[in-house]
Amino acid sequence: MKDEGDIKAAIASYRAALKIEPDHAKVLCNLGNALKDGGELEQALDSYRQALQIDPDFAEAYNNMGSALMTRADTAEAINCYKQALALRPDYADAAWNLVGTATNSGEAEDWLGRCLALEQDHISARLNRCVLQFYKGDRSDFDQLRQSELGDHPLLRSLAWLTTLPSLPELHFNRWSFFDSIIARSDRSRPFYEFGVFTGEAFRYLMRSFDHGFGFDTFAGLPEDWHDEKAGSYSSAGKIPVIEGGEFIAGEFEASLPKFFAEPRPLAALINFDADLYSSTLCALTNAKPVIDGQTLLIFDEFIVNEHWEQDEYKALSDYCAENDCSYEVIAVSFFTKQSAVRLVGI
Repeated sequence: MKDEGDIKAAIASYRAALKIEPDHAKVLCNLGNALKDGGELEQALDSYRQALQIDPDFAEAYNNMGSALMTRADTAEAINCYKQALALRPDYADAAWNLVGTATNSGEAEDWLGRCLALEQDHISARLNRCVLQFYKGDRSDFDQLRQSELGDHPLLRSLAWLTTLPSLPELHFNRWSFFDSIIARSDRSRPFYEFGVFTGEAFRYLMRSFDHGFGFDTFAGLPEDWHDEKAGSYSSAGKIPVIEGGEFIAGEFEASLPKFFAEPRPLAALINFDADLYSSTLCALTNAKPVIDGQTLLIFDEFIVNEHWEQDEYKALSDYCAENDCSYEVIAVSFFTKQSAVRLVGI
């Protein structure tokens, strides 16, 4: 994601271009992309719709609108958009790939992976995710072959290699929201949930469908420091704190806000969604949230696997926390498509 300054500059540039040529569908689509990057989903969707009014055969606009709809958990509408993009451009491999991320089971995912690879044989992400599916079926030939290829150090393959070290394979998902549904179903919904890294609140809103109360923590000004290739300030909501019924939001950098918040007794957590990305922020959140974590608490990590540097981020934070607190963790579910993992702490 571009940083806040880049996004604002892009939005301003596209809007300036539209003043000169208001009916330019491509510029409207690009504006929608920039607005989506900035978390302005409603404005992004409006921009895509305007582009499609001008050019009803604009497959890219349908595809990008589908991604915006998936971000806000409108899965059925997203599927319709991706399928419309494919209908307009039957060779549109990226639309087929995006449909993999709407799958609620392995069968659906396998069908869309097959469609994607039929359109683009060398679609790397589809090849790698098909390898995951084959591995889950008990066939590791693709995995072994790819590990010996030029893709051998790909972060997805490293993530799958980590999975092989676990006592048993965790539940497999492809769709972010069906992943959440599975973890919610396992949780004690008489308790609240906690979320570290709220951004514009899409995940928080989704969780609030199942809980009476939630606590959200964020700077609301973006990353507090550089995160590999992402600049400090990326993922900023420009100081806008979501207004969500049942939600209580605590703004500020974790090092300052969390010790103060957890100095008072807080209810045990049903689940905690860690979406702070950074090693330092995730470890800080884990350490301060220790009083609300017990053996029933489910921990979701949003960027746990697949990212290029995943071993240095949330994965490392959890590993270091467990080493410090003489405990371990059981992996309950993973999603290679969305990079999520869910765990339960053992021995606490």
